Amino acid sequence: MAHRDIKPANLLVRDGTLFLIDSAFAEVRPSPWRQAVDLANMMLVLALRTDAEQVYRRARLQFSEEEIAEAFAATRGLTMPSQLRRMLRQQGRDLHGDFLRLLPYRLPPVRIQRWTWRRCGLTIVTLFALAVMASVTVPLLLRSPL
Repeated sequence: MAHRDIKPANLLVRDGTLFLIDSAFAEVRPSPWRQAVDLANMMLVLALRTDAEQVYRRARLQFSEEEIAEAFAATRGLTMPSQLRRMLRQQGRDLHGDFLRLLPYRLPPVRIQRWTWRRCGLTIVTLFALAVMASVTVPLLLRSPL
């Protein structure tokens, strides 16, 4: 399961227990990339109130070094909620860099999907198919007697 919007405003601490709230955009079967982004965002949010080393040590009790390395390879500016990015800037700490320094190795950054020739072609074909469907459906609907 993935929350998809892990930020300080979506964490609630009550009686020493951390609750993740506002799960309106949660995914039941998320991609591994989405799970990795959630892991890194959660670690960054937790480190806002402590330090990267303590959060990393606790995360290692649940996750492997490879999983954490994948999480930070997948997480960069655009994959972080704006509230988290703003709080990181306000604190003036490079928590992302701190976590990268704690990792025994780094994976290359995961590319965020961009427009490619294939994606442009598929978009054009889809728009063309929708136009054909509309040109057939609209006249049929206008001709039907009520």
